[in-house]
Amino acid sequence: MSWKELFRSRIPIQILSGGHVLTDKQIPVPITSASIIKGDNPGEVITEVPFADKKRWHIVNIEWEESSTRSAGKAAAGAIAGTVIAGPIGTIAGAAMGGKKKDTSKAFVYLVGEDNVEHTLHIRCDQKQYTQIASYIG
Repeated sequence: MSWKELFRSRIPIQILSGGHVLTDKQIPVPITSASIIKGDNPGEVITEVPFADKKRWHIVNIEWEESSTRSAGKAAAGAIAGTVIAGPIGTIAGAAMGGKKKDTSKAFVYLVGEDNVEHTLHIRCDQKQYTQIASYIG
């Protein structure tokens, strides 16, 4: 590995589907995590799978689906705890803290391999990851 590759920023991704195309090794379990690294040329990315090989791709597009969830149960528990600790004002603060939104956004990343075949990765993807990956499109 060159010094240049060593210091490139890696974007860790959680894979929901399509991870099998990221390595040529036969891995008996689904690939659920990897990293995307910016390549040397515009639009080029390198995927890195733990305990497997790296592959070069041309990133064609990314489509982001923003979504989030809020847990009513955690909000109620936070409100109760806040009331016990700090009274009525604690109820409001506890509910706000307990009912915090969880980012469940996803994205489809479209990659073209050296064989000129397009592959799709479905990943968990927050806004920061989306912006970083989208900046790699050439």
